[in-house]
Amino acid sequence: MTLIISEEEFYKSILQMQTEKILPYQTVEIPLNDSKQLSQGYRRIIDICPGLNFLIDDYTLKEDLIVELASGEPSSQIELSFSILGDNYNEETPCGQNFFLAHWHSGEAGLFKWRGGDRILKFDIHLDVDFFQTLITDELEHLPPTMRQVMTVADARKYLHLAKTTSGMRDIINQILNCPYQGITRRLYLESKALELIALRVEQIQGDTPNISKQLHSDNIECIYYARDILINNLENPPSLMELSRMVGLNDCTLKKGFREVFGTTAFGYLYNYRLETARNLLESRKAKITDIVQMVGFKDRSYFAAAFRKKFGVNPSIYLRRNGKNLKNSA
Repeated sequence: MTLIISEEEFYKSILQMQTEKILPYQTVEIPLNDSKQLSQGYRRIIDICPGLNFLIDDYTLKEDLIVELASGEPSSQIELSFSILGDNYNEETPCGQNFFLAHWHSGEAGLFKWRGGDRILKFDIHLDVDFFQTLITDELEHLPPTMRQVMTVADARKYLHLAKTTSGMRDIINQILNCPYQGITRRLYLESKALELIALRVEQIQGDTPNISKQLHSDNIECIYYARDILINNLENPPSLMELSRMVGLNDCTLKKGFREVFGTTAFGYLYNYRLETARNLLESRKAKITDIVQMVGFKDRSYFAAAFRKKFGVNPSIYLRRNGKNLKNSA
């Protein structure tokens, strides 16, 4: 069975239930409704200010999911898309990578597909070209020629740049996802973080980060993804680096280098980050106690887990759990 999220149907149902229209610059969350209650998640759109919004896809999938996109107005757009958890096969962006896309969007409705069995977290920033031009003012000539053409000529061909997501970018995205503020303070905070993330991404473009496909043989890349899958499927008792190398058919030097090329970190740096992201999601879903979560994600010591969680997300697990519980009650 294939699950479906329909943006168009969701907006129609909202308008039928409300006497007032959807307000500008509010957060809209489209839930994933699974009659079997095996899959869960949401598609969340956050309008920050005119010309700038966030899109968050957060799913735990047991079956395939199709997201039916609503139609819109044709326009020149810029999109920054970060695959935080899971692989974005639809746009060929594996976990740990991102793309910067400038293109003319026809406004036509479309489909977005996700594979069952995956844990997905994708974070996008969408910008109107006019908004982006106000950020760079008279620095347009320093951007790649194809990007400049998209920004100045309607219906020009697209500009696409792929790159690894750095630890600094991941930190900013985590700060955005866990914003502690409300009201106007929240809006200002999110806008400032968006600009910070955009700046880091433009810096990558100017530095012309090489494409990993030119650095590694395709067979090796496949082996590295296989190694990644082995690690995340064995959170409690992962193999050693030498064992992992033998399991995927690479020597340890190629595996270490390949992990850095593909995911921007070491094999066990990736595992460490994945454990903490998994712990955060378990806390949000409130499916287990903190003591159980520590064991489930492979940490041997609760104190060490608490320190690692606090360093990454800026708050102790117990406080995060209580705060999330309050948010659930407020949204009920």
